[in-house]
Amino acid sequence: MGLIEAILMGLQFRRLQKPFVFFSMLIGLLFFSLAGFGMFYGIYEIVVSDKTGQFVFILGALAFSLLFFGLAAVCGFMIQRCFKEA
Repeated sequence: MGLIEAILMGLQFRRLQKPFVFFSMLIGLLFFSLAGFGMFYGIYEIVVSDKTGQFVFILGALAFSLLFFGLAAVCGFMIQRCFKEA
């Protein structure tokens, strides 16, 4: 079962075994995805600005954005595991 299918089935409460885990992981998935994209936007703004000497900050922001995307992937994995086996 894919992530999109799992989200759609969970919102319809079909075969949902752990509703609290499902909805908390869904909120986490949305938050961590938005935080990761926000970090990427911050990196983009730093790169296109004329300031120099910001390379270390760019690497740190890139590491945080990858961390947020990793947490979003974990939330997506947990969403897929919240269903009863058919």
